[in-house]
Formats: sequence, structure tokens, C-alpha cells
Amino acid sequence: MKLLIRIALPVLVLVFGFLVKNYLVATGPLLPPQDPEFLIPLVEITVSETETTTLDVTAFGEVRPRSSSSVVAEVAARVTFVSDKLYRGAFFEEGEVLLRLDDTDYVSALAVRQATQDQAAAALELEQAAVEIAKQEWELLGKGEASAAALRKPQLAAAVATMRAAVANVRIAQNNLQRTTIRAPYAGRTQMRNVELGNWVTPGSPLATIYAIDAAEISLPLPANALGKLGLSLAGPSSEIRVDFQAVIGDSTEHWQGHLVRTDSVVDPTTRMIGAIALLENPFQARENGSALAPGMFLHATIRGREVQGIVRIPRHALRMGNLVWVMNAENRAEEREVTVLQNTVIESLIASGLEQGDRVILTELPLFVDGMQVRLEGEEQ
Repeated sequence: MKLLIRIALPVLVLVFGFLVKNYLVATGPLLPPQDPEFLIPLVEITVSETETTTLDVTAFGEVRPRSSSSVVAEVAARVTFVSDKLYRGAFFEEGEVLLRLDDTDYVSALAVRQATQDQAAAALELEQAAVEIAKQEWELLGKGEASAAALRKPQLAAAVATMRAAVANVRIAQNNLQRTTIRAPYAGRTQMRNVELGNWVTPGSPLATIYAIDAAEISLPLPANALGKLGLSLAGPSSEIRVDFQAVIGDSTEHWQGHLVRTDSVVDPTTRMIGAIALLENPFQARENGSALAPGMFLHATIRGREVQGIVRIPRHALRMGNLVWVMNAENRAEEREVTVLQNTVIESLIASGLEQGDRVILTELPLFVDGMQVRLEGEEQ
């Protein structure tokens, strides 16, 4: 009996549910039939305009002095004077005395060499007189042509050689004496100082590192495809190319203007970039309404490229798949069009061909785009 109930009860529940469903369907309200509604996508557009523009290229570079030097000792002596201009960061003028070494030994050496030169000069003068006497005596004898030994020519040659050696030794002594005073080779600034008063230095000892303040060079790494935009070749610029630099110093943005002077001789094997060298005049001295630069600073550079005509600017997000755009035609239908991209920036793309004056470029992203699909602008009816 229990088994019969367990089998029949589910069957009765299913039958009752089926009857209730049929009753509700038969007695429920009927909905009137409706035509399907087609929604035309709403899009935002921009109207293209052709223009003439320059192809600017941006890059970053490090400021480096055009000329820098290591000041080294050329003679051995004790340091007797160190200029205040040799402290790190100090400025100096061309020819200014930076260091002096003890010159006592070199003054004495010059005096000895000058005395030797005087002796050699006297000996040469005596030998020249002896040669004249030998000539006269031989002429009195009248025995034909005289030999070189008879006219004392070997002795005269030895005296001349001794005189030349004495003169050269005097010049060496004078140069060594001059090297005890170290002067600035150009107007510049001290980068590092390695010597103090009283130090003993030998030839080749590093004393300081300095750099010239007349100009700075900034190496700007550029990809190979940027060279054509700038009208630049691996042999360097054929004409002056302007470069605008900027850097944030404190609370303000400072600007400098330079120009490209050459390119690197090799391509970087790691990055495959070519370095373009820009020159800045007098960047290390404070300006009337601006700050000075310092070696090691990074600058943002905008390189002014060549001028091109017939360019169309569109927002970067309007470019699809790298070289495609969607255009709204006269019948308000979307068309896919291939374009030639000349340059991309963060916010815009420059189109060289594929778009004409007045074309309506679609900016809206259409998830289900079909070429030729109907689209509409805001305010237009469905």
C-alpha cells in the first residue's frame, strides 16, 4: 500500500500542474502583436579639415658639456697655491691661475741650462774663429783643396750640435717652469677637485675635473623612421633644424632653444636608435628671466621637422586597427576607409591620405560595426 502511494502521488501532482497551466493560458489576456523596433546607433563625429603643418618629433636627452677636461700635473712638485675657483661648482675665466706648484728646483734647473747654453755659445764662437784661421793658413800654403779635417769642419759641427742641444735644454727647462703654474684653458666651471694645499704631485696626477660653459650638447635618441620626418640623414643635418627644450625647475617650466649639429656615427645596437646631437649656447649661466642648466639634467625636446601639406588631424581613438577609420557618408551610413598615418601622438593622429576636406569621421566606438550600417547624429529622428 505504501509503495502504491509513493508511485501515484508524484503522478497526481504532475497532472494537477498541467491542468492549472492550461486553465491560466486559456483564460489569460491576449497581447496585441507588435512590429519589431530597429534602433539606429547614435554616433559622434568630427569633420576633417586639411592643413599645412610641421612634423615635430619629441625626445628626451641628458645635458652634457661640449668640452670637459681633466687637469693633471705635468711636473713633480709640491702644491703651494690652490685657487678658490677650484672648489666644486665655482666659475673661472680663461687663463685664470688655478694651481701653483713649488718652482724652486725648476728655476734652478733653468739657470743651469742657460749657463750651459752660454758655454756652448762661447765654444761655438771660438770654433768658428778657429775655422777661419784654418782657412787662411791653408790658402797661404797653396797646396790645393783642403780636407774637412784641415778646415776643422768636424769640430765646428760638434760645436753647433752642442749649441743646439743647449738651446733645446733651455726650452725644456722653461716649459717645466711654466708648468708649475696651471691656468684655465677656457672659461668654465669646476666639477671635481682632487688636490689640496701641500700635496706632492707627480706627472699624470689628477688634480681636478673642469668643463667649459660656452655650450652644452644633448644627445637625443631617435627611431629610424623619425629621420625622414625631420629631413635628417645619418650624415647629419643639411640645414639648421631647430630644437625647443623644456624642463620643470621648481614651480615653473623653463624653455631653451638650440639646434641639431650632427648625428652619432653608429646606431645603438641595443635600442636600434640613432642619436641626434643638439647644441645649446651658454646654458650653464643664469639668464635674466630664467634658470641655468647643469650637467646631468634631463630635458624634453621638440624637434621641428619638415613642412607637409594636405594633412588631416583626427583624435587618436578615431583610428581603428592602426590604419582604418569609420566615415559617415551622405546617406548616413558608416563606411570603413583605409588611411595613411603619417604620425601618431598621445592625443591625435596625422593622416596623410585617405581623408578629404569635409569628411565626417566617426568617433564613437560601435561594438557591432558592419560596413554600410545606418547611423545617426544626435537630434536626428530614428
